[in-house]
Amino acid sequence: MFNGDYMKWLVIIFCIMISAGLFAVVQGAEYPITVDGEGTVTVPADAAMVSVSVESNNENMTEAQADVQTKMDHLLDVLKKAGVKDSDILPGQSSGITRFEYNSNVRGRVNNTTTGWENNSLKASSLTRSTIVRLNTTDKTRINQVLDAAKSAGAVAVAGYILSDTSKAMAEARQKAMANAKENAAQVASEAGGSLGKVLDISDYPGIARANPGGSGQMNLVDVTSGVVVTYVLIV
Repeated sequence: MFNGDYMKWLVIIFCIMISAGLFAVVQGAEYPITVDGEGTVTVPADAAMVSVSVESNNENMTEAQADVQTKMDHLLDVLKKAGVKDSDILPGQSSGITRFEYNSNVRGRVNNTTTGWENNSLKASSLTRSTIVRLNTTDKTRINQVLDAAKSAGAVAVAGYILSDTSKAMAEARQKAMANAKENAAQVASEAGGSLGKVLDISDYPGIARANPGGSGQMNLVDVTSGVVVTYVLIV
């Protein structure tokens, strides 16, 4: 009888030990979780880009090409007289063709009497040529001088701000992106009832530098954004 009770308790204790061990394994399980993170810093621009373009409405393509080239040569001469250096003009020019045609045939009526068919036709075409001028300044007076010179030559000109060297701002933005990823991962871990472990992998998305006319309302500011994808260990 004693032996039987003894064996029974051994079995019970053994089962308890096995159950506790399995529970401990489940409780200490590790799973990978992957989250995104993004960080942005806003910094002053240090340069400006001015896009200038000329146009020809000549329907003869050969003549239009010659026309826009003549206008572009004149434009560049005017810009250089305004102090734009050859090194400020980016190499290469882009061309674009715009065409619009509309035809309509309708019956004309006078005093409820059909008078015959009326033909309506609208046709437009244009060839443009553009180039970019880079100014190593954000001084509005200087930028306006270039814009005014381009417009005096009959060109369309648009200015935008850029950041020449984004490395410092990108490093700061990446730190913010990593912090954001960790916050996101910690929230996932908390919702799962676990804790966050070590980092297993980090992948970077290319940063983007772009003009920011947003909340500050200042066009000479640039947003530099970094995006990361981070895989952590989730311990539950």
